[in-house]
Amino acid sequence: MTEQLSIERNWTVSSQSKAMAAGDVSAMELAEVALQQAAEKSVLNAVVSLDPEIVRRQAAESDERRASGQTLSEIDGICIAVKDNFWTKDYPTTACSNATPRVPEKTDAFVIAKLRSAGAIIFAKTNMHEWAYGATNATSNIGPSRNPHNIEYTTGGSSGGSAAMVAAGIVPAALGSDTGGSVRIPAGACGIYGFKPSYGRASRHGVLPLSWSLDAPGLMATTLHDLEMLLPFFLGADQADRTTALSRPYTPSRTTDNLRLINLVGDGLERSDEVDIVHSRALRQVQGAAEIRTSGIPGVASYFAAWEAILHAEASSYHLEQMTEDPSGYSPVTRSHLEAGKMLLATELLKAQQLRTEFCLALEKLWQDADALVLPTLPVTAPKIGEDWQEFGNLRVTSQDSMTWFCWLANLAGLPCISIPCGISSTGMPIGMMVMAKAGEDEKLIDIVHKMDFSINP
Repeated sequence: MTEQLSIERNWTVSSQSKAMAAGDVSAMELAEVALQQAAEKSVLNAVVSLDPEIVRRQAAESDERRASGQTLSEIDGICIAVKDNFWTKDYPTTACSNATPRVPEKTDAFVIAKLRSAGAIIFAKTNMHEWAYGATNATSNIGPSRNPHNIEYTTGGSSGGSAAMVAAGIVPAALGSDTGGSVRIPAGACGIYGFKPSYGRASRHGVLPLSWSLDAPGLMATTLHDLEMLLPFFLGADQADRTTALSRPYTPSRTTDNLRLINLVGDGLERSDEVDIVHSRALRQVQGAAEIRTSGIPGVASYFAAWEAILHAEASSYHLEQMTEDPSGYSPVTRSHLEAGKMLLATELLKAQQLRTEFCLALEKLWQDADALVLPTLPVTAPKIGEDWQEFGNLRVTSQDSMTWFCWLANLAGLPCISIPCGISSTGMPIGMMVMAKAGEDEKLIDIVHKMDFSINP
């Protein structure tokens, strides 16, 4: 089996948009290239549903709009892949499970409808960890997705298929969902950019839930600028999701000077030596633009346990009726998680919520002296497919827990967070850096990461 694929990075959202505006290429030509790339790189097992005629129809409509001077936006004609837990009117939504989701026909998720209204082409539905209930993409009814940098390795999950398609150069951008890192984990593992907005900034309507109070839809792309091009059609209020009632449209900000960063370290935040070396080197590259200090988070292990308890309880609550009627469609692994969630006591869930409040208060103290918190995205590089355990920092943990080791922090507190590439391991696998800002400060986060990314990935 071939271990590595050629990765095409020439076509970004930005470069495709400019080329179409200049008349150098049509949406149909770009769509045909994407279709060819998807076929040639099928070994990645990234695609769940893809209909060339659906893609071509959307591309033809985009070209007709452009020819008549009625282009909808700068992303009109851009192909975007979608994780298979978003409702889509022209593709089925399966959550990569044989326990069929109950989804209305011919209906788009709110963020899908917004992207369509801007002329984006919904290209394909992508492989994911079943019901988003895992961080490796190992559990899927079509098998695991594979990392374009080395197909012997996992993509991370649960949005692994989306990350693989972007990292392999099939499409320039993709959607995922993020409950404990499910956008940022595969972004870090595959060497691309992944963004999770603040809780309540982007609508969850039409995204199959894993955990209502932790979930957020997210974006993946090959550059930070590409993410920013998509945000005006992604963030904002939706009456169908009341958590977004106060959400405002994306408004670019370039006001952050004299950056103050806190590099989080200490007990519960361990990482491998190689990841630590690459992460530290990347931080040294931004020292000219930022004041950097280190800090720990006392009691971080108890906060991690609180995140897990909330996730399991909410997931089991959502699936209770379907599990009771017919549990046979769920994989044994997912079914065991859902059964375990039913065992949690109300007192345990209330304690977890109390710890969540304590965690947010602990972060408030850090924000007094910081604009952003930084960590490696993952404590290790992407595990090999089938590898169940990881060792780092004198610890031995499951591959599942290693993938969420840092990322859950942003979900428990509802923070905006971005994973950016920051280096390559000795085995040629990507290493990512995660940057978090205060809840609601998504625009400030983008500004901060622009300044950092310029030094790390010039």
